[in-house]
Amino acid sequence: MSNSNSNYTKQLIDDYCVLDTETTGLSAYYDEIIEIGILRVRNNEIVDRYDQLIKPNFDIGDFITALTGITNDMLEGMPSIDSVKTDVLSFIGDDIILGHNTSFDMRFLNEGFKEQLTNRYMDTMQFARKLYPELKHHRLSDLTDYLGLHNNEHRALSDCVSTKELYDAVKASMAEKNLAIEDLWISSESHGGKGIDIKAIKPTEAVIDEDGFFYNRHVVFTGKLEKMLRKDAMQLVVNLGGILDNSVNKQTNYLILGDNDYNAILKGEKSSKHKKAEKLKLEGQDIEIIDERTFYDLLEV
Repeated sequence: MSNSNSNYTKQLIDDYCVLDTETTGLSAYYDEIIEIGILRVRNNEIVDRYDQLIKPNFDIGDFITALTGITNDMLEGMPSIDSVKTDVLSFIGDDIILGHNTSFDMRFLNEGFKEQLTNRYMDTMQFARKLYPELKHHRLSDLTDYLGLHNNEHRALSDCVSTKELYDAVKASMAEKNLAIEDLWISSESHGGKGIDIKAIKPTEAVIDEDGFFYNRHVVFTGKLEKMLRKDAMQLVVNLGGILDNSVNKQTNYLILGDNDYNAILKGEKSSKHKKAEKLKLEGQDIEIIDERTFYDLLEV
């Protein structure tokens, strides 16, 4: 499932598990899970909780501690990802998994467990993009503020509660407006190639998928890509409705690192773009740093 959307679903249901992970970064290939939180929901009520800190193979840096509040001392003596696999899979069972940007959590679990989860999963971010188009950003923290939900703390179980409440709000809003799933996801040809002129690279697709990960998001590349030319990667982003920028700024949503850059990070070296992106994220900007392999997963190349 790490390269496929085959398990992605959009449903209005009352029984499911909410999942969130805290990690040392956004790459399931280079980074590690440091916390897993899960809520079991039955008939719209939380009936059970799972929360576990995970000891990574490497110490976490100051940036992750500043973001999550999790310290190396807190992780000392905690179980490894391998040793919680049975408990986590048993807790989730065959439930549909609900999360916010769920594909990231699923990818980390697949890599950490060395096993592909077969559960179907849903993403509250996609619902929120459709129901609250007036918002510039659809991070969990933006939505909890906007809807007055549970405090978002960048900790796994707290984020699970926020996500569950967001899904409740989504279902209530859809019922109030008499909307069904198919009313939100109607394919529109009005967002085709016309009128989109992003620097010299123009979309070659007739129809742009508004549910695509990069749709209407500002993207910056840094470092040399291993798998393709940067221009070709930029073309793919533009075809998905993404907006290209040359430098990291307050509009940037994703900084894509070539694999060479990500390997340099592991040795403590970071580019100026990377440092600026981390600074903006800690200041509350909606920006994420993604490695090349994860970028291809998101493209489904």
